[in-house]
Order: sequence, then C-alpha cells, then structure tokens
Amino acid sequence: MKLLVSLIVCGLMLSPAFVFATDGALASRVTALEDVLSQGIVQQVQISGAIEAEMGYSIDYDDVKESDVDLTTLELGIDVDLTDYFSGFALMKWEEDGGEGVFLDEGGVTLGNVDDYGVAVSAGKLYVPFGVYETGMVSDPLTLELGETREGAVTVNVAGGGFYGAAYSFNSAINDDATDDMIDAYGLMAGYAFEADEMSVDLSAGWISNLTSSGGFSAYLDDAGVALLDDYTAGATVSAIVNIADFTLRGEYLTALDNDYLVAEDSEPVAWGLEFGYRFEISGHGASVAVTYQGSADAVMFGLPETRIGAALGFDITEGVGIAFEYIHDEDYGLSDGGTGESADTVTCQLALEF
Repeated sequence: MKLLVSLIVCGLMLSPAFVFATDGALASRVTALEDVLSQGIVQQVQISGAIEAEMGYSIDYDDVKESDVDLTTLELGIDVDLTDYFSGFALMKWEEDGGEGVFLDEGGVTLGNVDDYGVAVSAGKLYVPFGVYETGMVSDPLTLELGETREGAVTVNVAGGGFYGAAYSFNSAINDDATDDMIDAYGLMAGYAFEADEMSVDLSAGWISNLTSSGGFSAYLDDAGVALLDDYTAGATVSAIVNIADFTLRGEYLTALDNDYLVAEDSEPVAWGLEFGYRFEISGHGASVAVTYQGSADAVMFGLPETRIGAALGFDITEGVGIAFEYIHDEDYGLSDGGTGESADTVTCQLALEF
C-alpha cells in the first residue's frame, strides 16, 4: 500500500512537468506545421463556391399557375496556381433542373498567364469564348440560352494594349455524321476594352463554326432527334458593355449564319438583349437594379420567347450573402409561327451565398 501511494504521489509531482514538456513539444510541432503550410501547396489552392435557393411563382402560356421554393444550385470550385504560368481549375455543380446530378461543369489546365505574359493556353472541359452573357438579372439572358457552348476544348487566349482575343477548337458532341469523331469545330473571338476616368467600354465579337453544338441547339436535337440535323450552321455574336460611374449598359446580339442545317426546318435563329443597370448603396449595403428588353427570331423550336421584358432588384445583406427579386414577362411567338400567341409571367426571389 505504501508503495502504491508513493507511486501516485510521484506521478502527481511529475505530471505538471510532463504536461509542460508535452505542451512545448506540441507548440513546436504546430509552429513547424504552420511554416510548412505557409510555404506549401495549400497556399496555392483556392476554394470557392455558391449556394442558391429560390422561391418562385409563375403563370405559363397555357395559364397554368405554379409556385415552389427549393435549393436550385450548388457550386464548388478549386483553383490551383502552382506557378505564375502553370495553373488548373475545376468546378463541380448541381442544379435542380439539370437532370445530371453532381457533374463537372468545367475544368482544365492552363499554361501561361494572360495578365503577366499576354498569352495562355487552356485545355479541358471548357465554356468556349463565344458570347459574353453578362447580366444583372437572376435569370440567364436569351443569348446564353441559344449560344452558350461547353465542350472538351483547347483555347489560346491573348491580350495586350487593351486588345484581347481567343482561338479555340473542339470535337462537337453534335454531328451530322455518326462516324464523325474528329476535332473539326473551331472559333475566334476578338475584343477591345479601355477605361477613362469613371468610364469603361468593352467591345467584342465572336464567330463559331458549329453553333449546333451549343446548349440550346443540342437540347433541342436531343429531344427531337439528331437525324433532323442535315449540316452544321456557323454562328456570330457581337456585344458591348459600357460603364459610366455607377451605371451599366449591356447589349448583345447572337445569330446563326445558315438556315439549311435542319432537314425539316428553314430557320436562322437569333437572340438579342439590352440591359440597363445601376449600382448604389442603402445604409452601407450594396444594392442594384436592372431592367432588360430581350427578344429572339426563328427560335420557337428552342422554347425561347419572341420578346421578354424584366426587372430585378438586388441587395447585399452582408459580404458574400445577397437577396434578389426578379419579374419577367414573356411574349410567345404567334400561332402562325408555331407558338401560342400568349404571354407568361414569372416572379422569383433568390437568396445566394458565395464564398
């Protein structure tokens, strides 16, 4: 018993020294780990993302009313800057109406650096630089719904003296020949941007050899059958963005360049949009308003409205968290053009978190 008591007393006497020694060793290890992390790859990796929830009410062309509230978008992006001229990126995404579950939205490897060296080459799953699609609205512009193109591609970007441009090539997933499995689609983009005092202007134009590979065309062909495709159609787009103080004016026009690419259709779809925006502050919080007037032609088969007007109000609750309200009024194509001749209205409230 005396021996046991003596051992316990000795342990109690030694335990503070042991704890202090352990704390010292732990502190040294933490410091060493922090040094490694501050110099290692962790500092070269940036993680970003977004979470969006929406509540909406709509009346469609058939006067059917719907309302819903749900999570609509999840995004998680990773950017890796190994050096000034070697980098990589990936964006995983989930969308409520996407039907793909979690998917790779885009990702690739970039050699070079446009900002520092004036040239960069990227390869991977990319949104090719055809169209700008910038907006202050909650919903996507009609030009994006018609022309946005995501493919496995390689792009070369250049910039200098206010001028910028890109060339790209890809193997289209939409082909008029089932045996066609070649990198035979390509495009070009060029632009000029300048700033002066409180004014900035960005002008750009683009051309793509195979517009039928865009999301709007491919969704239609997937539903209607690729057998309807008789040939490719090229596409062209022009855009302008003008900022004067807190005011922004955006305009974009996108069109197919052929009308004989479908077996049973003779159409040359067009989408365009004008948008005016204003940014201001309310009690130290950022806020914005935007109004838009958009339209399309020969695009009833893609489900686009003939005309669209809309307005949006956004408010920054805190850094990275915002709320936005949007109203959209669509006018469908007439009966003689394959539409309903009716109108539709949509009201949306979006709560978004970005990091």
